[in-house]
Amino acid sequence: MDITEIEHWNVVGRKLAVSEGVHRPSTFSALLAATLTDCRNLVVVDAGCGAGLATVAALAAGARHVIAQDYDPAALADTARNVTDVLGPEARRRLTLWEADWTMLTPMKADLLAVNPPQRPSSLLPDVPEDQRHLHSGGGPDGLDGIRTVLSHAGAHRVRTTANAILNLTEASTPGWSAPRKVAGADLPLDPSWRSVVPDLRGRVDVWEFHRSDTHPQS
Repeated sequence: MDITEIEHWNVVGRKLAVSEGVHRPSTFSALLAATLTDCRNLVVVDAGCGAGLATVAALAAGARHVIAQDYDPAALADTARNVTDVLGPEARRRLTLWEADWTMLTPMKADLLAVNPPQRPSSLLPDVPEDQRHLHSGGGPDGLDGIRTVLSHAGAHRVRTTANAILNLTEASTPGWSAPRKVAGADLPLDPSWRSVVPDLRGRVDVWEFHRSDTHPQS
């Protein structure tokens, strides 16, 4: 992955409106956004959209429609505002907002679901500032519970997810889905809460894709 593409989306992310309590786009978010250049004419779900960086990237790449999903109405409002501010009213007409949690993803039929899930193992959560902990909990003991939940409930044909390289993503495999295929990766700066497992706070972050095994058999 060209680091300049990631930096472009880092810059876009820093300019987005972000309400208090909404996930601010991270370097992981920017890496995911940089992989969404293949979304032309697709229907895309941005699962856990936060301030909407992946939504903006998919729409900018020509997605036919994006469903931005989040359980927080403030995140959905931020996403709608940011799409209009960055891309204009035409892009906003290609956006649907869905207030729901990840157990309610099944009705969202789409070509691709993109997600930057909570992935800190629960042992790292005490090092996350208390006012941000709600944004990063849900990874479970091994950091993979968030993506397991998405795979268990997704209605999309493909699921694309970020994953810190310390995670063994093959253990997130779920019946009905192929083994993950790596799409991209980069060495990125990490949040201080990763220090106990990545002491220099710089590590490999990858983007992986799962395909429905009934329509996309494993090779």
